[in-house]
Amino acid sequence: MATIYKDRIEGLSCKCTSGDIATFKIVEDGIECIWCGNKIKCNLPVEFVVTRMCKHCERKTTFIIDALQISVCSRCGNPY
Repeated sequence: MATIYKDRIEGLSCKCTSGDIATFKIVEDGIECIWCGNKIKCNLPVEFVVTRMCKHCERKTTFIIDALQISVCSRCGNPY
């Protein structure tokens, strides 16, 4: 289960991890993995995190839902 803090989000999927364990820091125009630097552009603040199947990654992964209610895969950065 992901946890959203003021400066980071913990428990997301990333291309550098095999599970939902990555931590992303919140940057000016999105979020960035602190381990590999994978950057996901989104409209801050991040409102929710959900888990579902990504058609681009072809696996179950986490999606962030941003301020404009756009759902973006935290692993590949593609919208749902």
